[in-house]
Amino acid sequence: MTAAPQPYIDCHTHIGRLPGVVGDLYTADDLAYIMEHQGPEMMLASSASATTVSQRLATDETIDMVTRYGDRLRGLLWINPQDPEWAADLPRADAHGFCGIKIHPVLDHYAVSAEPLRGIWECAAARGWPILTHTGPDDSPSSAFRYEPLLRDYASVPLILAHTPLEAILVAQRMPNAYLDTTHVPAERVALAVEAVGADRILFGTHFPLFNPLANVDKLRLADIPEEARTAIASENARRILGIE
Repeated sequence: MTAAPQPYIDCHTHIGRLPGVVGDLYTADDLAYIMEHQGPEMMLASSASATTVSQRLATDETIDMVTRYGDRLRGLLWINPQDPEWAADLPRADAHGFCGIKIHPVLDHYAVSAEPLRGIWECAAARGWPILTHTGPDDSPSSAFRYEPLLRDYASVPLILAHTPLEAILVAQRMPNAYLDTTHVPAERVALAVEAVGADRILFGTHFPLFNPLANVDKLRLADIPEEARTAIASENARRILGIE
């Protein structure tokens, strides 16, 4: 297995039980193997067990991950705002050094609307955490435009609009706290995003285990962007947002 041509921080990975296949389980050890063989400096991970089993189990799995690998695997708390007990996991996430929040409106079956999500944004603002969201297709119930009221009202909270649909680029042009990632994004879209919003607001992500991390690294290499933009996307932007020395 070939290592990446440059170190990178992967802001979008998963452990846990993914939807669609009973028993399809990915663990912290799987991510550790990627780190040892494919070059990432660090990976941010949330557990998909939040949507397939329960948020509490997902938090347990993420706590186990950071307890064993916390110097290089950082935890994101997957929150389902429809779970009436979602806030109960916050003290545990705080105690184990989680560094952000993951939400997935599509898998957790809700349309994005500002008022039901304000509690999550309040938690992120209080902790200095970014939020990573699955961003649905343009003009869908989970599209980037639907986050604009929250982006305006919580200017201190970075929101990473994963998968960078075209609407997300437009939102990022208007909202300085909106970020993009490279997950599922072709090299041409990466170049378009750099031109539209600047390389300092794009983060590298692979969506492991759904895609091979090195394929995403190669896509970043192939994008028609300056070398300094590649370096910023690969690691510097995540380092800045997360306060990583």
